[in-house]
Parts: sequence; structure tokens; C-alpha cells
Amino acid sequence: MRYAISLTFAAALSLSAPAAAFAEDEAPACLSEAELRHLVNSGAVVPQIYAFRTARSQTGGDVINASLCPKDAGFVYRITTLTKDGKLGSVQIDAVTGKPMDSH
Repeated sequence: MRYAISLTFAAALSLSAPAAAFAEDEAPACLSEAELRHLVNSGAVVPQIYAFRTARSQTGGDVINASLCPKDAGFVYRITTLTKDGKLGSVQIDAVTGKPMDSH
């Protein structure tokens, strides 16, 4: 039962948290799944799974939402995580290198 409540909470947060977590960035709209697949297949960006692993190691939480968005001259994975104790985390991963970006 506790797990079901956590999943429901996580699902609700995934709808609102990413926008709030990155609201200060006035970036163009993020890419669609088809655009993401095209960029991964062409080798322009690393697959999401690499970014997910980095986000989990950075925040200690499970990925609940991820988007690939344009940033400066490249792309960034914007990832929101949720820890077992209910804390939200957010991290930006450089989509070309797969490395975390500075939060400044």
C-alpha cells in the first residue's frame, strides 16, 4: 500500500515538478520522443539511459521525468528524480557528453 501511494505521489509530481524545477530557464521547448530518437540514432546525443544513470548517482533518486531540450549550442537532458524519502531532485546532463552540468 505504501508503495502504491508513493507511485501515485510520484506520478502527480512528474506532471508539475519539471516545470517548476527549471522555470528559471527561459529555454525553447523541449524535443519530442521522435526527435530524441533521431538525435540518439544519429549519434548527436547520448542515449537517455546514460543520462538516467548519471542523474541517479547525482541525486540518489529514481528518475520520474526526463526531457531533451536545446541549450546554448547543444542539448541538455533535464531530469527530475524522487528519493525513497520523498525528496525531489533535479539535474541537467549535457546530452552530448553525458556529464552533469553546473547548476549555476
